[in-house]
Amino acid sequence: MSSAMATQQFTANVLRTGARNARKAPRAASRMTVRAAQTDLTLPIDLRGKKAFVAGVADDQGFGWAISKCLAQAGCEVILGTWVPALNIFETSLRRGKFDESRKLSDGSLMEFAKVYPMDAVFDTYDDVPEEIRTNKRYAGNEKWTVAECAEQVEKDFGKIDILVHSLANGPEVAKPLLETSRNGYLAALSASSYSKVSMLQRFGPIMNKGGAAISLTYLASERIIPGYGGGMSSAKAALESDTQVLAYEAGRKWGIRVNTISAGPLGSRAAKAIGFIDDMINYSLTNAPLGEKPLTAMEIGQTAAFLCSPLASGITGSCIYVDNGLHAMGLATDAKSLERSD
Repeated sequence: MSSAMATQQFTANVLRTGARNARKAPRAASRMTVRAAQTDLTLPIDLRGKKAFVAGVADDQGFGWAISKCLAQAGCEVILGTWVPALNIFETSLRRGKFDESRKLSDGSLMEFAKVYPMDAVFDTYDDVPEEIRTNKRYAGNEKWTVAECAEQVEKDFGKIDILVHSLANGPEVAKPLLETSRNGYLAALSASSYSKVSMLQRFGPIMNKGGAAISLTYLASERIIPGYGGGMSSAKAALESDTQVLAYEAGRKWGIRVNTISAGPLGSRAAKAIGFIDDMINYSLTNAPLGEKPLTAMEIGQTAAFLCSPLASGITGSCIYVDNGLHAMGLATDAKSLERSD
């Protein structure tokens, strides 16, 4: 065959092959599209096989409940630690179905708790409990509710855990200005609201799997003046945030776990109403936050917590994450009377 004829034959073969491929292309593209549609291309928060201990859930209104629900939605097994005096009411309400509507997950099933333990995070060991508390009728019928005892029971019943949630705060003199706060009231606020996280990590850290996560909840009063948020609570939140950074280093080096905190915006939970001006703070946020007129929900904090506790946040530790519609970034109240101008 001459070189000219060979070239013509090669060209014809190429054209025929190209034509066949062109006819097949739409079908192949169609098959690829179908396969892509059938493939889960989302980036899910997957906590299946993980176990979380959440301290501070006593009803279905607060951040602790929302965090528990989001963890459960992601497939996590949730274990609760509930303040001893509130335990009976909580378990009764749970058993009678009063929380069923709030327990509903996206598939219609109800959130379940693997176990609910009595817990008072103000006391590290039973030796720390004063006689008036030991004999208090609100604690009657419960045992092994100090932090150390609770951690021991969790390890006995569940072995290792992966997530530790500190959703605790209490200031007996929160309604008092700092200048009127007693030493006992101030120290009580720090004990219940910040040192309790240190105590929990001391006892639960050793039973956490490497790669686990611990989170807590803080508030903007730690770094900004919030008149009315008194009794040493602003100091307690500042301590909590500082401890978060130190604990991130120490717990990270010792156990390989991450430690973060979430600075949540105002929410009208039962606990928050004890402050007395929570509705004013919610209205202030709605008026002045960058995402104005958008109510903040507990589930937004819960979703952030689920992310921080998941492998998706494996590089985040020692951080304070703001979930407040951006209120923390504001330096001027847009509704201030001093900004009003006469025509």
